[in-house]
Amino acid sequence: MRIPVAPVTALLALALLAAPSWAQEQGGLGLDLTSDAPAEQQGMDMGLDLRPSNPNADLLPRFALVGLYATERAGAQQASSWLEALARGALSSAMVAQASDLVETRERLAESYDAAVHCAEAACFAEPAELLDADLLTTARLSLEDTGWTLRTWTYDRDRRVVHEDFVTGRNPRDEDFVNEAAAMLSKRLTALAQPRAMLTVNVNVPQAVVKVGERIVGVGSVEVRQAPGAVAVEVSADEYGTQTRTLDLAPGARETVDVMLEISGPAPDGPPDDSVVGVASSQKAPRKSLFKRPALYTALVGLAAVGAGVVMGMAAKDVEKRGGDADGDGMFDVTRKERLDAQSQANLATALLVGGGAVTAGSVAWLVLVPARSAPASTSVAPGSGGGASTSLHVMVGGSF
Repeated sequence: MRIPVAPVTALLALALLAAPSWAQEQGGLGLDLTSDAPAEQQGMDMGLDLRPSNPNADLLPRFALVGLYATERAGAQQASSWLEALARGALSSAMVAQASDLVETRERLAESYDAAVHCAEAACFAEPAELLDADLLTTARLSLEDTGWTLRTWTYDRDRRVVHEDFVTGRNPRDEDFVNEAAAMLSKRLTALAQPRAMLTVNVNVPQAVVKVGERIVGVGSVEVRQAPGAVAVEVSADEYGTQTRTLDLAPGARETVDVMLEISGPAPDGPPDDSVVGVASSQKAPRKSLFKRPALYTALVGLAAVGAGVVMGMAAKDVEKRGGDADGDGMFDVTRKERLDAQSQANLATALLVGGGAVTAGSVAWLVLVPARSAPASTSVAPGSGGGASTSLHVMVGGSF
């Protein structure tokens, strides 16, 4: 019996056309981390590209789904469906852009990939986020817990350096409602965290200038950088040039351009020094503090006033002492007892004023003369009433007995 060639050829062609769709149904994004077999041997395509075609996608925060690990075989067998659902849920709101697919993520992280998949703290998320240049990073775990099957996600916010944990429970890993609820949960979390980037362009006139934005060096020369919105400091510096710093307040979704013109610091390398500038600089003297603004002047005046008061009181006491005897020979003292006691008190007070005032005056004069000589040796200062820095103190002692 002869078999028609045309029908057989048509059936073979249909089978070949249907093969890719069947393979996709058997594979997808799944990654069974409980097996040592590579992803290619498991028939899994981890390179699904979900990047949006939005022309402003470069301003969206970049998101990377690192992976999912399952603690039970039943969960690992469904890892493909879970990863695909989580990836589509994350990008469904169009609030984030995909930083890399799962294949690119695994290649970039290389040996640190397994540690990143099991990460649940900010300390171990920081390095993967930098390697992937992702603003938001998510890992997931599917496990059988006391409450039933549970999917937990840990989402790292690089701007705020915090980790947010979310979970959802279901009947079994194959339950579509369970999978969809987890995808919606991740979409809600990313919508709450996402904030549009700002595009900052820095134009510099020096090609070797180093551009620093915040605490991060972003490049050399003119650069373009995606930056989180908010206040940020831009510092541009180069050898043999000055440093310029600008503070910007970047709005979400804004595109800012900064033009920086660095100037050569110091004199020109081949030019001689400017004699006129040197002469002016050498002729300048340190500013001198005004004499009337110095406290020592006023303490010296107070000391002189005390000395003057002591002299006056001493002279009055001396006058009483002269009249203390019987000058007219009538057998009676010419002053009363009260006058004698008051004169004695005045004599003692006059002595104290003379000694104290003289000490204050001498110390103040020394302060006026010596202190400027220590702070500015080239300058000279002459105290009022002094000659050649010499000071004279008057010591007067008034005393008497009655």
